[in-house]
Amino acid sequence: MILLADIGATNARFSITESFVEYSLSDRLNIGDYNSLEDICLAYLTKHDLLQKVDKAVLGVAAPVINDEITFVNADISFRASELKKKLFKKGLTVINDLALQAHAVKRLEEDEIIYIGKKIMPNAGTRILIAPGTGLGLAGITNNEVISTEAGHINISDKVLRPTLKKIVDSFVSENTRVPTYEDFLSGKGISFFYKVLSGNSNSTYTNEDILQLAESDEQCKEVKNLLNYLLASYLRYVTLVWGASGGVYLSGSIANTLLDKNSHKDFREIFEDSETMNEFLTITPLILIKLDDIGFRGALEVAKEL
Repeated sequence: MILLADIGATNARFSITESFVEYSLSDRLNIGDYNSLEDICLAYLTKHDLLQKVDKAVLGVAAPVINDEITFVNADISFRASELKKKLFKKGLTVINDLALQAHAVKRLEEDEIIYIGKKIMPNAGTRILIAPGTGLGLAGITNNEVISTEAGHINISDKVLRPTLKKIVDSFVSENTRVPTYEDFLSGKGISFFYKVLSGNSNSTYTNEDILQLAESDEQCKEVKNLLNYLLASYLRYVTLVWGASGGVYLSGSIANTLLDKNSHKDFREIFEDSETMNEFLTITPLILIKLDDIGFRGALEVAKEL
């Protein structure tokens, strides 16, 4: 029996599989309630009476996976994969970046699980990229069916994409943090709340990130936050699409992307994405695709588990 886990900086999602085709016993735990990754895994295994049944695991983690010692970027978690394997998963453990885990599911997506943004352009055999704004900003590439993890969310925001209001937000960030913001600083949960704080002038707002995005239809400041985030996201996608040569498709996943990109925003989003004086022809034929699934991590983990 194999444990499947998609472990972000806020939540850890678990399930198990025996068939490699489907998963069961899915559950979600709050990262902040535990002291270590081992404790989080043990909590799930104990809760579902699986300690003596699970002997392998596939873990997607919100961290760069470079060597045995793995440290999360946006959470106070660090662990050694070899020690975790020895203690809990003696017959096999695979640890990969969480976006790389999700990217393994892209090749098996069905038509009813995706939405084409702006216009329907069918994916081809070229390089594809998957982007997911969340607690951080993740990006993974898929080329020749090989998944490549990145830390592309940590690229500094280019001055060339700064509208006046966006420059005001950047200047405020620099003043508070004494550094230039990265795309992850803004295209993430923390970015939503920071945008609202700067634009509203209210640092004590009780609005959650979900509130801000949901109230965009009725609240002018929330609407401006949403529009600016969509502009910045589309600009970022244009940038990374050209870097990767992602003619095979640009995919977005996660709850933030699905909330930002309501149907009414698709046309403008696509136009911003294609706005290039030199590469418009390439961008015009690049598929932009929103993934509707909320279990894409598990779907990717099933694919990875087949090799464990």
